[in-house]
Amino acid sequence: MILLSYIKRIIIFAAILSSIAYLLYHQFIPQFYLPVFPFLILFFVVSTIAVHAVLTKAGKQKIARFSTYYLGSISVKLFLYIIFITIYAFANKESAVPFLITFLVLYFIFTFFETYSLLNDLKKQSQSKG
Repeated sequence: MILLSYIKRIIIFAAILSSIAYLLYHQFIPQFYLPVFPFLILFFVVSTIAVHAVLTKAGKQKIARFSTYYLGSISVKLFLYIIFITIYAFANKESAVPFLITFLVLYFIFTFFETYSLLNDLKKQSQSKG
């Protein structure tokens, strides 16, 4: 149930973020728009949902196990992101810098959203137990 609620929230969040980005790119910095931008949003939505699902499941277990899952998910996610960034940058050298900046901004925005949502969801889980 918590996962479905999270999926709804992240889709709404991604739609709002995409709308803001559309206005920003088309009104102020059209020269930096990347055609791959919608796929980046989708990439972050899917990866964030996957990590959230694993962590909320781990949150039902002991705190030590949750900590291990949390640190492991961050490590795996960062490793996969670095591979993704490297492949894109080598394949598209002319747009590598705007891509890296966009990716970094999206990474921080989605990480903030993920952390905030995870804390709220784990708090709800602990309240429903007690």
